[in-house]
Amino acid sequence: MAKRIPSMRKHATIEVKSNLSLVARERGKIVERREGHNIWVALGSEYLAQIIAYSSMSPLTTIRDDRVRYMGVGMGGTRQLALPTANASPLVAPYPGTNAQTDTDETVQRLERPVRMTGGSSNFPYSPTDEWLAQVQAPPTFPDATSITFRRLIQENEVSYGVFDIVPLSEVGLFTNAANPNVYNNTLLAYDTFATLSKTEKVAIEISWTLRFA
Repeated sequence: MAKRIPSMRKHATIEVKSNLSLVARERGKIVERREGHNIWVALGSEYLAQIIAYSSMSPLTTIRDDRVRYMGVGMGGTRQLALPTANASPLVAPYPGTNAQTDTDETVQRLERPVRMTGGSSNFPYSPTDEWLAQVQAPPTFPDATSITFRRLIQENEVSYGVFDIVPLSEVGLFTNAANPNVYNNTLLAYDTFATLSKTEKVAIEISWTLRFA
């Protein structure tokens, strides 16, 4: 009987592994830090499958052409610890919602309680001039051949302004240019929740989001 020769072929599973870092600074000094591993949601997996293919070869037609462009933050998620519940709070009425989403559920599609980067302080309906998403820095960086890092510095006068003097952030999302920054409920590619991080008019927050395809 012939001896069986073991196959040398390796079967690789391509995964999107995400690392997230949020660093809060006041006058340049680090005051808080959050780090974690977030999820590439189901919509993000659909995006990757669609972006590498053509829908037609004659003429050449793509299924989608959008690229990562924005980050957005919110007060949702199960790790929110500081959100006031009193109806008199200046945050509750303008930013309604629950805190039920986790960063282990791949069916998550949106930020649960998104907050504005800039804009008004009114309740629903929102002003069309409100900015809910912030553009990432370009170009991104590449830590290695199969990784990419997107960054955004949320300035002191963003998110926390006017009556929103203290905003307890607890969730973040990654979006493509298909999103509308003047709309609050855009669908996302990746999502994370984290222990409450207080954003005030004296604090800037740098977000670094690294995706590794391996």
